[in-house]
Amino acid sequence: MDKKTLKEGLESKDLKEYVSDLFTVDQYKSKMGEDRDVVVLGFKVKEKHPAMDLVEFIEKGYRFILDADMSAGEEHDGQYQVFVEMERTPQLPDQMKELFRGLSQLCDCRDWKFRYQKAPTSIKFDEQTVIENIPTTPEAYENKILEIKTVDVQEFFDQGTAEVALESDGTLTFSKPYAGDIQAQFIAIGDYEDVKETLPGALSLDESSQSQTLFLNKYLGNYDIHKIGTKFLIRNGTRALVIEKTRW
Repeated sequence: MDKKTLKEGLESKDLKEYVSDLFTVDQYKSKMGEDRDVVVLGFKVKEKHPAMDLVEFIEKGYRFILDADMSAGEEHDGQYQVFVEMERTPQLPDQMKELFRGLSQLCDCRDWKFRYQKAPTSIKFDEQTVIENIPTTPEAYENKILEIKTVDVQEFFDQGTAEVALESDGTLTFSKPYAGDIQAQFIAIGDYEDVKETLPGALSLDESSQSQTLFLNKYLGNYDIHKIGTKFLIRNGTRALVIEKTRW
């Protein structure tokens, strides 16, 4: 069968076996705007020139694409990352359907899968799963991110008896039987080494800081807690969370 000529000079199956059938959604930050307004798709591509071809195909072939770009060099696994940015609107499911119709021909792939942010499980791509799993408005995005952060925070505090709730403004409220409530401002959560890098500076070892750290240890449970500047770095195994005192 003759190859079908696609947009911008590429032909069907030209990128067969170069582009992974598993892509990510909203794992990377947008460079075109706020994350609440822009959806970022991430594709793994073997070799530099196929990645360049994919970028050109997407950016020049679809008017609804805000931007397509690739990583400056190879990633740790020797592959390249291609980033595709689209406006977060209710038209997103139809636009993604159109985009992947072309990608399916270019890559000879009919069974795409995606992961939302850093979720451990993948989801089969189709119009319905996009509607169910990818926020198509800024408000829906903020609600989903709050939901994800809330689960992360609740799973993080697994070594004490305090209950924790995260509000949309970043307020963390800890509740403990017979000990009252305390509040803090949520700053960040993630892998310990990554989170630690966001807090440069020496440990705060003055009497007041030591007293606050001791109080948190007694209230929250068996965590490794240090105060750096005005913030508290709390470690639980390979994970870490940063908060700032507001009321306790």
